[in-house]
Amino acid sequence: MDQRVKQIGLPAVPGRRAVGAMVRVGPLTRIPQVLRDLGCEPAAVFGDSPFVAAYFDDPDLPIPYVAGSELIARCVTATGCEHFGLLVGQQSDAFSLGLAGFLLMSAPDVGSALRDLVRYLDLHDGGGVPTLETRGGTTLLGFSIVEPGTEATDQVYDLSMAVACNLMRALCGRDWNPAEVLLPRQRPTATSPWAGFFRAPVRFGAGQCALAFPASCLARPVPAANPQLHRHLEQEAERRRGEWGPDFVSQVRRTVSGTMAGGRCAAVHIARLLGMHTRTLNRRLLAEGRTFKQVQDEVRYAMSRQLLGNTSMKLAEVAASLGYADASAFIRAFSRWAGTTPDAWRRANDPARRSARGSR
Repeated sequence: MDQRVKQIGLPAVPGRRAVGAMVRVGPLTRIPQVLRDLGCEPAAVFGDSPFVAAYFDDPDLPIPYVAGSELIARCVTATGCEHFGLLVGQQSDAFSLGLAGFLLMSAPDVGSALRDLVRYLDLHDGGGVPTLETRGGTTLLGFSIVEPGTEATDQVYDLSMAVACNLMRALCGRDWNPAEVLLPRQRPTATSPWAGFFRAPVRFGAGQCALAFPASCLARPVPAANPQLHRHLEQEAERRRGEWGPDFVSQVRRTVSGTMAGGRCAAVHIARLLGMHTRTLNRRLLAEGRTFKQVQDEVRYAMSRQLLGNTSMKLAEVAASLGYADASAFIRAFSRWAGTTPDAWRRANDPARRSARGSR
């Protein structure tokens, strides 16, 4: 096994997770160069972390999702750059997503390409889930972090939407711009980096992470469409999934996360999306020692901490984003999970307070 992989504590069997979800280095290969562009020496920033600059030479190497997010948080602290994730993401393209990226770039049209992305991104990224939803004449290409313990979620969301925007520009032309960008993060001190890259209005503090654009874009033909190549890559993707696809609990967790914003994350809807009866869903979860309610609560707890920590959304807005009928139901649930109220948790985890504590 590559010594670099051992340093990060990765599994000995390719594709088998040792500690949490995995992600290919892919877009993170740009980290050393972004650090140098910001006047920092990568080795000094990596410090006593398990990373070395050479690790980022191979985009196919796996990395624990949480470890990658901790590295991004370290880089933000070292550089003081609020848009570090954006810088990394805007230098990445569809091919940084590995097999999933090559597959979608050979699809016949944009709609098919994005459906490929939703179906196969887990071959690249096991800690997040992409979503594709059309409401009226507007389509939302979104992303949700599902891996517990992920650090710097605001930066990860910035990175993911920058990659998504580059992907859309590769599919639709360099002049393509979204109608709006939704980011579940605090409004930064200076918004010009986001406005300059996306060339569109950016809604900070949103309840979800997504690019919004006209649904008519889905019918556009893909410039590099190749039916034979696409069929071959699809077969390869299915083969890999058959070898090391996610466990059932992870599949359910990802599906719940992907449907949360649309308000259709009840067991009956999740079972239908997974192609099974609700009784089968519950039976398979019980066989792994879980219930649907436990998985749903895990997802809601993770997403609530992201929204409370990264946005200024009111509790009623957070509750609505998580599918609760009112704020009181959310407050009771969060207090049970965290042992404290959402307001108290938010005060204790305010980014400014954390920075002040870290500087002492």
